[in-house]
Amino acid sequence: SAANQSTEGRKISCEDIQLVQNLIERCLQLYMNQTEVINTLLNQAKIEPGFTSLVWQKLEEQNPDFFKAYYARLKLKKHIMTFNHLLEQQVHLMQKMRIIPTKVPMPHPSNGMHHASKPLG
Repeated sequence: SAANQSTEGRKISCEDIQLVQNLIERCLQLYMNQTEVINTLLNQAKIEPGFTSLVWQKLEEQNPDFFKAYYARLKLKKHIMTFNHLLEQQVHLMQKMRIIPTKVPMPHPSNGMHHASKPLG
């Protein structure tokens, strides 16, 4: 049927562009990189990777400051994930070497690193 045809065979409408832009923006809220966005739109919405790339490129050209900050946040996300992974490896290694007991709860990230001190006197 006509509904199953690829977008390559027909003219791309403003609605098509708007749809892909909206989907990209939703992916950006989840801090996905361009490759993840392209794969997600292909798998979830059957949108051609070339079309997603083109819309992404136009968004980037129109919003350079946003994307500069966005790429910095993606880098930070990657650093945090790497740090958390290394911290986990460190805990397992220390448990293996019996430096710390195996039942020590991992600190929850939202707890923060500082404790309120009691006033003296």
